[in-house]
Parts: sequence; structure tokens; C-alpha cells
Amino acid sequence: MDLGLAGKNVLLFGGNSNIGRATSLLFAQEGANTLIAARDLDAAQRIVDEAQQLNKGRAMALHCDATKWADVQRVVDRAQELGPIDVCYHGVAWDLLGTFLEIDPADWDRIIDVNFRSVLIAYRIILPIMKEQRRGCFITVSSVMGRKPTPIEPLYGACKAGLIYLNHTLALELGEYGVRLNVVAPGPTPPPGPEFVSKGSCFNDFMSDPAKFQTIGEQFKSTIPLRRMGDPFDSAHAVLFLASEVTGGHQTGQVLGVDGGWYMPN
Repeated sequence: MDLGLAGKNVLLFGGNSNIGRATSLLFAQEGANTLIAARDLDAAQRIVDEAQQLNKGRAMALHCDATKWADVQRVVDRAQELGPIDVCYHGVAWDLLGTFLEIDPADWDRIIDVNFRSVLIAYRIILPIMKEQRRGCFITVSSVMGRKPTPIEPLYGACKAGLIYLNHTLALELGEYGVRLNVVAPGPTPPPGPEFVSKGSCFNDFMSDPAKFQTIGEQFKSTIPLRRMGDPFDSAHAVLFLASEVTGGHQTGQVLGVDGGWYMPN
């Protein structure tokens, strides 16, 4: 099926690592023009090199700390020089595993800044542009942890739950302007290996103890109806579904779970 994404301009925050990497590559395969904004510019440039080998849309990488207003503004200004922002993907995330009483309060700010405040900044800068355009699609990556409480990811889950609520309110506010906002909520989705994540990815810490990582993975899989964890391309395909006006054009304020059935609404 032709998703109608060829020639569309797509700005991706965190499009260089794990799910973001897969998403960038799928957009490139569809012929979209991709601008990857990431702190790990080397990883982002490798994705750009892969995308350019397809000989379809244009691809570019820019350094960006998504928690810093000036960085996001600079990237958005550059994106607008290339044309209207048709689609924005925000998949920046970071976490520490541990219960609330185990997590050091010194780490609270980083968890909140990366998982919540970075999205606030992007919304505040980009949504007025889409409103003025009277069109645009913004897809935010939340998590099954924002829908199904899990003791080992309390602050991360709280941030992801907040993104779902905020997305609903913004979809109500901006729908009349033709702006669509949706959420993809992946379940546990480990990368195939450390080479598929950025230097700052929390998966580098998670995977540093292979035995512990495998044990946690087996615990997760035992509670997932499909009995497997996600593949990055599972969630990436969901992003493209929502980004396309062919498949997701009449969807806004929606949460598309890609979690193997772990969360099922009543």
C-alpha cells in the first residue's frame, strides 16, 4: 500500500536509536524527507547514510538536546527552511529501573526532563506552526508503562501517563485546525544489540549485565499475552500508520498500543 508519505517533511526527535532508528528508516523507505535531531550526532548520521542509499527522500542529521529550548528552536528553524513540517515524531526517552524508594532523588530531574519536559518544549514550539499551517501530524511515543502501572518504572511511567493525558487535551484543542496528535505506546522493546542504540541510551546500562537483563526480559514475557517483547519495527510501523493520511488520517487523540496485549482497556 502506498502510504502517501513520499515527499513529506518529517522531523524526528530521537530518530537515531532503537525505535527511533527503525522509524527513521521506514519513513525514508516511503520516500519522506527526514531530519533527525539527536544528541548522538554520529548515530544519527549513520541513519542518514542508510536512508540516502535508498535514493528516495532527502535525509539530514542535526545535533539537538531535546531538553533545551534553544536547541529545539534551532532545529525547527532549520526544518522550516526545507519546507513545511508535515510530521513530527518525538521518541526521546531515558529511564532507570527501580522502585520509587530505590531511585535516587538526584535522578528525578533527568527522568522528568527527558521524558516529559522535552515533549512540552517540542509541543510549544511546533504546534503553533502546525496550527498556522492548518495541518500537521505530531506523534509522541509514550509507553505501556503509562497505561499499566509497574513498580520498577514509577517516574518514567508517570511521565508517560502525563503525555497521554496532554496529547488528549491538545488533540481537542487543535483538531479544528487540521492538526492531528496521536500516541504510540510500546511495550518492552529492547534493541537487537548495543550497536542499535545511541551512546546516551539507557539500554547501554540495562544491557551491561546480560544475565540480569535476560531475567527481567523473561519476567516481562511471561505476562505478555503474545509471549514476546517488541521489535523496534513493530512500533515504527505503528508510527507510520498514524502519520499517513491514507491509514491514520481520521485519527487524533488516540493511543495505539504496541505491547503484545499486555495492556487491554476494559
